Amino acid sequence: MSEADPFNARKLAALREEILTQGLVADRFLANDADCPAFGLNLACAWPFPDALRAAYEQMAGRLAACSPGLYVYPFAFTHLTLVTLISFSRHVRPSAELVKALTGKADEIIVALAPLFAENSTERIKSFTLQPQSPVPSRSAVILPLVNPDGEVARLRQRMGELLRHHASLHRELVERGLNVPGIIHSTVARFAQTPADLNKFLSAFDKVAADTKFPAIQADELLLTSETKPYMRGGEILHRFKLAAG
Repeated sequence: MSEADPFNARKLAALREEILTQGLVADRFLANDADCPAFGLNLACAWPFPDALRAAYEQMAGRLAACSPGLYVYPFAFTHLTLVTLISFSRHVRPSAELVKALTGKADEIIVALAPLFAENSTERIKSFTLQPQSPVPSRSAVILPLVNPDGEVARLRQRMGELLRHHASLHRELVERGLNVPGIIHSTVARFAQTPADLNKFLSAFDKVAADTKFPAIQADELLLTSETKPYMRGGEILHRFKLAAG
């Protein structure tokens, strides 16, 4: 999917057809142990979303929750945008203290590897950028907000990050083994299914009404965050490092 046009009419129709023919999927963590200990590392921003989005988000969240009792809608405090998954929490559930210490130590190596993107004297330094949230979209496993990045900074950031990490071969190999993932779109997940709706058509009809009424102001990203993830879906974790962006 193109980052410039994340969900055109054709792609939305394909997602809807997939839902209608294959059904929705309950999330394995939320359905069984939402607060299980885990460990991941992410490059993220807007954790949580800026306060300018709070009113619109909480209105949407309340209406989405009413669409199905089994829909887990992210509280505003847990909203975030993952730009790159460096270490996937889903591969490190109930990790030992020794493993958590070892994986946390990778943060320093990542900071060094990505220095050209954020150092004040670097010609490659990333500038602050704009993200425009779109209306929520359902997929089989989640509800997401696609975001448009008009000037393409996120695509360039992701591409250059991959190049820099590959220059650090041993670090790159380990991150790949531990779930390194660069999404093909810019999006924020805002809901998942702890239980699937009993009446799919009724759910989709209610969802469509919420989506049609939901509008958000733009997000200005002035910093990126290297975060740990100690419970699924950023329900726990901390900011390990703040990367300040150059003025746009």
